[in-house]
Amino acid sequence: MYTVPQAVASSYIEARPGTNFVLIDWSNMSQGDYITNAASNTKVVGTTVADQINTLIDNGLSLNKLHLVGHSLGAQIIGYAGRTLKSNYTKTFKRLTGLDPANPGFYPDGMLYHHISATDADFVDIIHSDAGGYGAPVQTGTADFYPNGGKSYQPGCPLAVPLTIDSSCSHGRSWMYYAESVRNATGFPGRQFSLNIAILATTEPTNIAYMGYGCSPSANGSYYLSTNSQSPFARGTGGLNSVNMEILLNL
Repeated sequence: MYTVPQAVASSYIEARPGTNFVLIDWSNMSQGDYITNAASNTKVVGTTVADQINTLIDNGLSLNKLHLVGHSLGAQIIGYAGRTLKSNYTKTFKRLTGLDPANPGFYPDGMLYHHISATDADFVDIIHSDAGGYGAPVQTGTADFYPNGGKSYQPGCPLAVPLTIDSSCSHGRSWMYYAESVRNATGFPGRQFSLNIAILATTEPTNIAYMGYGCSPSANGSYYLSTNSQSPFARGTGGLNSVNMEILLNL
């Protein structure tokens, strides 16, 4: 069974062999109580990441080619990294990708901690797979993708899971979708939507953007798509044809 970093790294190695990447191991700081230790330390880790990346930039690393990806608390870490790079070094990441950013303690913003947001980089794309549960309950990026409505239960996940973050199937689907998108950049087209359900139910798919690796920085707003229940999850354009009232009403 792959861990999140292993799965994403393997996808890059296999499908994008020219990519250099760094994995952040903050396991020692993520132990103990979720709120007072793990969530609290996202700011410490994010600040440290920004400091180290700034040193690399000053020594020749191209800021324009950097792309930070994080799942759950990792998504909140890269949000803090983006804010620190801007405030302390007047530099801005080009892209941050948040995979079902952790919800408890971060939403509403500032309740305890500050969550990843569209202002943390030039472009911030988010994949929601357990919105309102373990994942962010609201739009929180420049472009937010809601596969299968963005909430539990994602297709193929059991209707009941133990109440621990590590065992949440729907929460973990976000990184599985992203890892697959590295191999298949155009496999997850999403249809832009608003809360105008009547228009959504009657119009042809327009304003398409790709969820995951292939997402264009011109994407903006919220996007809907459906996936398969198991790998390969991508349905291509077939994932655009499953908009229905029940799911949209639950957004």
